[in-house]
Amino acid sequence: MTQRSMPALDGVDHQYVQAGDVKIHVAVAGPQDGRPVVLLHGWPENWWMWHKVIPALAAAGYRVHAMDLRGAGWSEVAPTGYEKEQFASDVLAAADALGLESFDLVGHDWGGWTAQLVALKAPSRVRRLAVLNIPPVWQQPGRVARHAHKLAYQLVVGAPVVGPLSHLSPTLWWFIRRSGMPKESVDFFRGCFRDRDRRVAGSKIYRSMVGKEFVNLARGPYDDQKLTMPVRVLFGLDDVAVHPSLLDGFTDHADDLNITEVPNCGHFIVDEQPELVVKWLSEVLAEPAPKG
Repeated sequence: MTQRSMPALDGVDHQYVQAGDVKIHVAVAGPQDGRPVVLLHGWPENWWMWHKVIPALAAAGYRVHAMDLRGAGWSEVAPTGYEKEQFASDVLAAADALGLESFDLVGHDWGGWTAQLVALKAPSRVRRLAVLNIPPVWQQPGRVARHAHKLAYQLVVGAPVVGPLSHLSPTLWWFIRRSGMPKESVDFFRGCFRDRDRRVAGSKIYRSMVGKEFVNLARGPYDDQKLTMPVRVLFGLDDVAVHPSLLDGFTDHADDLNITEVPNCGHFIVDEQPELVVKWLSEVLAEPAPKG
């Protein structure tokens, strides 16, 4: 696997922590005594998706930890463990290694899905949960089926041979560009998949989901659980992969919920409208401290 150079961002230090069987890369910024905020990226991105958000949060006094998920960015590529429950365990283990007893948690795409699982696994550690353009883990199979055509790309990306190759496909990146990702972001993240191991890891995220994870999800494993911390959702309404109706699952499973819909914005909302995301996230983090 070719080692790529780390992109530079003023004020950011890079740490590598052991989280179970993998070494996780974390980009850290902000005052050491600042309130911890953990940022989780989605596919096909890595910690760099937050590079226009990190400086603003750090300047506001937060201690920011932007993690690369297993197999992504500069974290270690493992042969297995791409189930989202394992991602959640990785995040908690990395937080342990970083000495984070409690933190505000922010996630986009699969990072947002993982963030929900972290919050369910360790509710006492997550002060606030903020997720962007990802549905809740509570879904009715019928509702998902009605919008299955939007998710057909997952079958291609998750395929054993075609999936890794698709990470270099102009067609895939055209689709991602159409989903709202600016060209400069497309060029950067596409370049991150020159490493075959990274392409295989990216494919396994979807292979696991369209296989055993989706079957398990249909059984409703989280139906008796709720998110007890404040939950804030930001959703670009022009998302070509996620229909807004899929957000309905949050309603009965979050004690303190607010959903902000953004018209004329696609799936990659952090890349497409970073200033809006910074403003929204700053307001979320400045809300009165949750009880408990």
